[in-house]
Amino acid sequence: MSDDSTTPSGVNGADGAEDITETTRPTDAVDDTPAGADAGAPDETVAPGGAADSRSEKLEKQNRRFSRWRKQRPFGAGLLMMLAGIVIIAPAYLSFELSNIQIQISAMGGVSTLVIGILLITCGLMCWFRGEGRILAGVAALILSILALWQSNFGGFGVGLILGLIGGALALAWDPQSRQDAKAEKTAKKNARKERKAGNDNRKTSPGAGTAKSILAVLAAVAVGVGVQTPDARAQIPGLPDIQLPDLQIPGQGNGGNGDGGNGGGADGDTGRGNTSPRLPNLPELPNLPDAPDLNLPQFQLPDGNELQDGLDNTLGSLGVEIPGLNVAPPEPVANMQTPFGGTFTIKTDTAKMTPGMKLSYVTIDTMQGPKKALRIDADQAIMENLRVQFPNALGPDLLDDTKGATSTLTGNFHIFVQELTMTLELLGVDTMLPITINADWAPDDIAKELSKIGLGLPDLLSAETRVLDVTLETYHVMSDDMDFPVKDIGPWHEN
Repeated sequence: MSDDSTTPSGVNGADGAEDITETTRPTDAVDDTPAGADAGAPDETVAPGGAADSRSEKLEKQNRRFSRWRKQRPFGAGLLMMLAGIVIIAPAYLSFELSNIQIQISAMGGVSTLVIGILLITCGLMCWFRGEGRILAGVAALILSILALWQSNFGGFGVGLILGLIGGALALAWDPQSRQDAKAEKTAKKNARKERKAGNDNRKTSPGAGTAKSILAVLAAVAVGVGVQTPDARAQIPGLPDIQLPDLQIPGQGNGGNGDGGNGGGADGDTGRGNTSPRLPNLPELPNLPDAPDLNLPQFQLPDGNELQDGLDNTLGSLGVEIPGLNVAPPEPVANMQTPFGGTFTIKTDTAKMTPGMKLSYVTIDTMQGPKKALRIDADQAIMENLRVQFPNALGPDLLDDTKGATSTLTGNFHIFVQELTMTLELLGVDTMLPITINADWAPDDIAKELSKIGLGLPDLLSAETRVLDVTLETYHVMSDDMDFPVKDIGPWHEN
């Protein structure tokens, strides 16, 4: 029976020959020749394990490339920031099923959870791909992690908070120094410490230096003792000569003599003694300073809101764009409005949302006490939570109209005129935590006249995502077509 083996004699331990040389091909040109194929030419012989060696070399090369890339940027800091963002987002938007029970965690922060998580992931990616912005990313990660503590389920139940703080700290502490430079610096510091330690040891073990110090100490003690016990030695020291200072003559002042200077020359006519109190010389008169030039500053003026609204409508209309609620024209007078008395009463609410058609304007209203500057707020609907109103009472003390935490709705032609407004804005579910106070009387008459030319109408898309928190209104007048108060409790008025 003929031998059909394709393995040449002497290769791979074939019978009757010793494996002396092993022919291989380059790593990037490995031929995975199947068993039993024709391998008559020596250059097509593949060494055992050649493909495995090639794959291991490729993996090693990729690992080296990844290691170089990782060491050139704060990799760990970026990874922790992204993990913090994922941990904060995941509980609010993921759910899982356990024994036919659907489990989902409800987030406290709403949209703020998603915003904080995405920003943390963005900071991590910045650390990876924009290393020069690591300082900004680190500071932002620290602020966002602390903000997530009360905005996003206690910072992702504490895990996201800790990961974000550690990631931000690592980004701020990362040094772009290469390993060789760091190693050289470390070696230099180590050698310096060794040299200082060797010098201290030499000073401690040197007998000459210790003996010299001891001798000097003994001599100093003897000298001090001798000086204390021999007062005659101190008596032999010559005394200092007496120094005679000349009399200082102050021009124009009496110096206590009998001459002309002794005469006081004052208005009191004292001639027996001089006036020894010094006097400052007369200062020269300052020249008249020129008058400051008149600065002809331009007067503060605002364009007419009606013209602005027409131009805005024409521009958006030509572009085929329509933005509901965007209005800068001054407001029209309110029809069938009763004349307010002129005094103010207080309205408080925990949250207020006014949409659609929300508009803020600066106006002057006629009251029984004369014209009053006021802030006017208009809307088609106002929704208020835990509304409390100071109810004026002509027969006695004012009363408190309390809704006991219920939600009140005022619908249709909602108008309110206030003297002072205090509130905190909430935009897209994010509490700004900055109380703002606006008083209509702060504006001078000329500026108030200019502000009355325009209004500020928020687009419905923006006003729908905007709320005001902890609102206090010092109100002249409020009106609406329909007022729905589910709960009302009237009692004595008190500031709360």
